[in-house]
Amino acid sequence: MGMEVAQVGGKMVAVQNRSYLEVGKARVFYEMSGSGESLLLLHGGLGTNEDFASQMPEFVKHFRVVAFERPGHGHSADTDQVFSFDKMAADTIELIEKLNLGPVNIVGWSDGAVVAFLVAIARPDLVKRIVSIGGLFNTTSLAPQDVAWLRRATPESFRKAEPSIVARYERVSPDGPDHFPIVFRKTVRMWLNEPNISKEDLARIAAPTLIMAGDRDATTHEHTLELFRSIKNAEFCIVPGTTHFLLSEKPEFAKRVILDFLLKK
Repeated sequence: MGMEVAQVGGKMVAVQNRSYLEVGKARVFYEMSGSGESLLLLHGGLGTNEDFASQMPEFVKHFRVVAFERPGHGHSADTDQVFSFDKMAADTIELIEKLNLGPVNIVGWSDGAVVAFLVAIARPDLVKRIVSIGGLFNTTSLAPQDVAWLRRATPESFRKAEPSIVARYERVSPDGPDHFPIVFRKTVRMWLNEPNISKEDLARIAAPTLIMAGDRDATTHEHTLELFRSIKNAEFCIVPGTTHFLLSEKPEFAKRVILDFLLKK
């Protein structure tokens, strides 16, 4: 597809390519804009490329930005496979190679950060820098009460708790709004059992890494500190007055911190 103009984060951004790519036997939607070094954006669980809407207009001034939506998310249809972080990482590696992005800077939010870690562990040659926002590496990341809530959660209770996330899924999913309960259950099953990244594997990450989290993030401070200490070449940033959704709660602050890290010589 040719050049398009799209509204991203309230601003008009020239999107050079909006298309689909065959990855891992699935057809995934991706967007590409800007020029320069490659920057890959990895959305969160049950999210879309819109997770980075507030930062995208500035990112494209400095990078060739690629954002893609994993199967069952956004404009990418679901498959009959269960969700797993290992599969998501394998798909991401395939996309990086097919689009010739490597070595690529990666910004991952929540589940996207997990995928970024796994890509960097499996294929260090493909990764230049990582920004992890609300990232985690094993199932101890949540407080016990949050795990209990997750075990009780249903598509209906999640709709009441996070109506905007569900509405966004229903608006763009090619599977239609009635498919959301299936994707939700697949996601929760994965969240309760994954990820399972060892500290030894985290120590293998060679790329400079920025660990960001909100001071009221669902991921506990203890877990986030453990993540930071396990990656040799890591920096640490707790964003005051924010939760797991810091990208939308303090978009300007987050944008400045991320760009300062990525543009560092």
